Amino acid sequence: MSYIHTMVVEGADLPPTHENDTLRVLVLGSSGVVGSSLVKHLRTLGHDVIEWDILLSPMHDLSNSVNTLHLKRVIDDCDSVFFLAFDVGGSKYLADTSTDFINRNLLIMMNTFSLLEGKRFAFTSSQMSNMSENSYGVLKLLGEHYTRHLGGLSVRFWNVYGPEEFSQKSHVIPDFIHNFKATGKINMMTTGAEERQFLHTRDCARAMTSLMMNFQQIKEDGREYVDITSFEWTTIKDIATRIAGDSVTASERTDTTQTLKNEPNEYMLEFWQPEISLESGLEELLHGSSD
Repeated sequence: MSYIHTMVVEGADLPPTHENDTLRVLVLGSSGVVGSSLVKHLRTLGHDVIEWDILLSPMHDLSNSVNTLHLKRVIDDCDSVFFLAFDVGGSKYLADTSTDFINRNLLIMMNTFSLLEGKRFAFTSSQMSNMSENSYGVLKLLGEHYTRHLGGLSVRFWNVYGPEEFSQKSHVIPDFIHNFKATGKINMMTTGAEERQFLHTRDCARAMTSLMMNFQQIKEDGREYVDITSFEWTTIKDIATRIAGDSVTASERTDTTQTLKNEPNEYMLEFWQPEISLESGLEELLHGSSD
């Protein structure tokens, strides 16, 4: 098993990046909702991208320390690393967490962070990282601590959505769309009164790229984490209604997955702006159009 060094390298001397630089970039979790969009965007910009995901090869299983030797060689040969890999899913999945869920994600983090010292890397956290009663939030906060000590940057996501195959791990928007297409209606798990912020994966990919290109500036500004979101609130019921109209049934159950209503910091808007509205994003997923 791999262990993390305790030395702090917050002032790691990394060479600056410039807008026209071609970088060799490793994306851990490259087959996920965000990862696949990020890979596509980076390649469109001409960067050399290495994909790493358990769906591509059993040797990419980051919870297995046997795979770390090969991963170390790959990381050493890269300019930047995006650490997106995590065993995670939507609210239905998060509500059913177990010790297996905790143990697997701990192994993923220990094995991976042990290789990232001195590298320019971003760890994808969550706006739920301050919710101590939620296993997912606690794990993400732990990842933020690792990231800070190793000189990386943490990125707190706020409900990213986009093209996604339906499964028990599906996030709320793909879950709603699947159920509406299959049954002609949406039965919500809660009252739907809870408010969320939703960001399209393509906007998220642009934001992540901007973050990495401005990594040194963000670190010099004293930022340990940044929020990446649409900065616009909407209710879950509003999402369901936009998709299914009047064919929406609410539950009497209140949401217990996210117990706090956080407010995002708008610092990232200095480097990037979201472009895809919720309306056009939903239209794309419902009817297969793309802008």
